[in-house]
Amino acid sequence: MKTCINGATTMPYSLDEDIEAAGKAGFEGVEIWRDKLDRYLQDRRKEELKDRLSSYGLGVSAICFFAGYVWCPETEFDRKLKETKRYLEIATHIGCESLLVCSEWLKDKTRNEVIEVHARRLRRLAELSEEYGIKIELEWFTDLTDAVEIANLADHEYLGMMIDTFHWYRGDGNLDHIDLVPKDRLFLVHINDSENIERVKLTDENRLYCGLGVIPLVEILKRFKQKGYDGYLSVEVFRKEYWKKDPLTISLESLETLIEVMKRARLL
Repeated sequence: MKTCINGATTMPYSLDEDIEAAGKAGFEGVEIWRDKLDRYLQDRRKEELKDRLSSYGLGVSAICFFAGYVWCPETEFDRKLKETKRYLEIATHIGCESLLVCSEWLKDKTRNEVIEVHARRLRRLAELSEEYGIKIELEWFTDLTDAVEIANLADHEYLGMMIDTFHWYRGDGNLDHIDLVPKDRLFLVHINDSENIERVKLTDENRLYCGLGVIPLVEILKRFKQKGYDGYLSVEVFRKEYWKKDPLTISLESLETLIEVMKRARLL
């Protein structure tokens, strides 16, 4: 598995600073925060971004995040597909593997409706992304089995899942559900830890660096290894306490704690 850092972990800083810090810290890849990408490209070209990444030997796991594809009217969905083409072109140029799409749940919808519409709309998105060689990964925030069912129902090789260890822990926390994820449908992992408080009270601000909390990361990584997953482990931590530090310090601490957990799981 490969080390990676998500732009949310260094949220106050620019994409330029994210790339430099990740490269100097020794990460193998970065996950680009979409808003930072938009700001970067206001006065620079994607060719410059590619060169910047190459200068530090960094791969790109994903552009994070996209949303709003599922419940919008058909005309709006068509507009969003056209808008997404720009990001697919950028992703192809810089060697990015995927686009991360967040799930959407409306309280007035049944579970079956949620699964069926997600599968139908995201399959169409994957059909578009396949033209560019870019995968679509679904980020699910509750019971992992719902995401598994969506991936199986959509049945498209360019549509898969991203598992976030914090969302998994807060959502259902069932290790056996990780085993249900098809080997060829796990595209990315967000790795992070959590404070020891009631799950229903957890928010993103309760995230911690890997190994500093209560999420069974070592066991999770062992299960990913048994599954044959060899993709990126992207550290994503939304914590204001960390954001007060400079981007290189955050990146160094993120990598150090990730490496320690990987060693305990015998990945290194």
